[in-house]
Amino acid sequence: MNRMQKIAWFNLIVVSLALGLSVIAFSIGYFFFGVPACQAVAGFGFIGIMGFCGLSPVLFRKGKSKVQFDERDTAIQRKAVGFAYATFWVLFVAAAMVPWFIIGPNGTITTNYLPWMVFGGMFVVVLMQSIVTLNEYGWKGKDNE
Repeated sequence: MNRMQKIAWFNLIVVSLALGLSVIAFSIGYFFFGVPACQAVAGFGFIGIMGFCGLSPVLFRKGKSKVQFDERDTAIQRKAVGFAYATFWVLFVAAAMVPWFIIGPNGTITTNYLPWMVFGGMFVVVLMQSIVTLNEYGWKGKDNE
């Protein structure tokens, strides 16, 4: 398994953990303790765990013994990043336009909506980039074959 696959697996695990803990915290607060949904949303604070995705290049450093990145790896990373950001922009535009269609041009929304667009965007980019990277490499460690 090469470095990019290790980073993709690490990021996929971190994103899954952050989303899972957030949904569990929201569910416990809302369904078991009767906390109003607007306050139970604080349970999604576990999304901050996704910050650990920034540590992946440090945890999986480049080796000095052999070539770590070739033309194929570059093409796979470009494809993964392109797909991730294309998906992000479609969802970002939808998140910006859906309230306009529902509320109307003279309506207002709370500013609490904006951080969720940021967290959602971060989630989509990291998740899609990891999935496409692993898909292009074949999901299993084949030592760059």
